[in-house]
Amino acid sequence: MTGSPGSARATLVVTAKTGARCGVSDYTEKLRTIIGERGLDVRVERLPTWSVRGLLRVWRQGAGRRSVLHVQYPSMNLGKSPAVALAPILVGGARLYLTLHEFTIFNRVRKCYFLTFALSRATVIFSNEFERRAFEGFFPVRRCRTLVVPIGSNIAVGRPDVPSEAREPTLVYFGQIGPDKGLEDFLAVAERLRAEGDRLGIAVIGSPSGPDCPVFRQVSARAERLGIRLVLNAEPERVSDELSRARVALLPFPDGVSEKRGSALACLEHGLAVVTTHSAKTPDWLEAATVPHLSVEATAAAIRGLVSTEGHRAALAGRDPDALRARTWPSIAERHLALYGLG
Repeated sequence: MTGSPGSARATLVVTAKTGARCGVSDYTEKLRTIIGERGLDVRVERLPTWSVRGLLRVWRQGAGRRSVLHVQYPSMNLGKSPAVALAPILVGGARLYLTLHEFTIFNRVRKCYFLTFALSRATVIFSNEFERRAFEGFFPVRRCRTLVVPIGSNIAVGRPDVPSEAREPTLVYFGQIGPDKGLEDFLAVAERLRAEGDRLGIAVIGSPSGPDCPVFRQVSARAERLGIRLVLNAEPERVSDELSRARVALLPFPDGVSEKRGSALACLEHGLAVVTTHSAKTPDWLEAATVPHLSVEATAAAIRGLVSTEGHRAALAGRDPDALRARTWPSIAERHLALYGLG
């Protein structure tokens, strides 16, 4: 959809190369699709990196339209440039939106990039309350509006409601294969299960952060010995099929599961029993929907029960369907259209 010169438009800005595997880039493209289906002229502007030149080009293309500019940050190729801070200066606050997919991970210097947003009339969006509170604590004096809009999974469910008895007794890891994802703990649990004679299926589903990544080398080196099946760089349809056939996912995030973890949401939506790490970042609904990863020994014991038909069925019984429904893409699209004043 192109629209006329005076029509409404939303421009979603992200730094990523076309075809590159990046969760924020995938989220941005999915958001474009789902909002566009509701009649809004929306496009994605992929900048090579944050730069004054790139922002000026985006701003000029939107001039003269009843348009909004929605920055998605951070993403691949973002670089170290503070140019993102110029967005509130170039764009009127009422037309500017920023989704901060991460904030607490930044050092103090990078957090200061967002001072211009905090002092503007922009809308700053977070995927969870933990990140929102951190931002508000860092900028106690601010003019911007802050709010939470949950993210959704980038993996659409192809076969909904696959019953426990139709699934395979398989344990999976799903997500990026790289450092700080908890894969070391996943491998330790796999070692424990195999050492104790468990022959359940084990699979690692994801995309390596790079061929020289030490964690990917660990997974590859131990895959054959432990009987781990590797599903690498698979298309979303294949990922959905793999998740729909398994019973248990182990996602031992070092910093705890939170609502920004799209891989955890995908596993929940596909009906897996999810074992993961709980922390201060974990909201009540997500804590209730998952089994805590406390140690290698405890998790191995929990998985032995969850991988059975009865154990899998019991793990799903206490979930809040409304909490997951609020994180579906139709709900997310309606929230954005309402925010833009175009719903």
